[in-house]
Amino acid sequence: MSRLIAVVLGVTLAISLAGCAASSDGTNTGSSNAIPTPDPALIPPAPDAKVTAVDAKKFDDGFGDYIFKVGDGPSWCTITPDLNQVICEQNEAAASYQPIPTPADCQGSYGYQVRLWGAQPKTGKVAEWVCATGQWQDPTNAQVLPTGSKVTLGSFTCYVKDTAARCDNANGQYIALGPKVWAIKD
Repeated sequence: MSRLIAVVLGVTLAISLAGCAASSDGTNTGSSNAIPTPDPALIPPAPDAKVTAVDAKKFDDGFGDYIFKVGDGPSWCTITPDLNQVICEQNEAAASYQPIPTPADCQGSYGYQVRLWGAQPKTGKVAEWVCATGQWQDPTNAQVLPTGSKVTLGSFTCYVKDTAARCDNANGQYIALGPKVWAIKD
């Protein structure tokens, strides 16, 4: 009988601990409603002064947006000076990080588009996920911002490291997105 109790206790403990485990990509998977925490080591750092600056005109789409593909990765970013925002996005199939829980009021795709405003908007946060009902921008003809380089336009500086982009505003808030990582500093 004591052997049966030991087995039951062992199984119960194993199940309990499994709920607190981290996945292999470094995200916390303890709760299905909790936003997973990305591995900080995968978040691109803010670029320093030595990083190669690329002329923003190279990314002008002719309609007021500046679009760039992120290095060799599947992500892209769109800087829209007239709206004072930058949105980075990627196809859902490209994301290998833990899914971001979709809010009840979102009937579209969630966790694959992240927006940064240049200043506090009238509603919402400066940096946040976007509930997307379609693709924000078509990156098909966009130029690549190579890894190890940055582009500055208006109050935004975007930097690419490997397959992830990080975009900062002048107030020190930022977003980052790539197939393995995301980050929001509001």
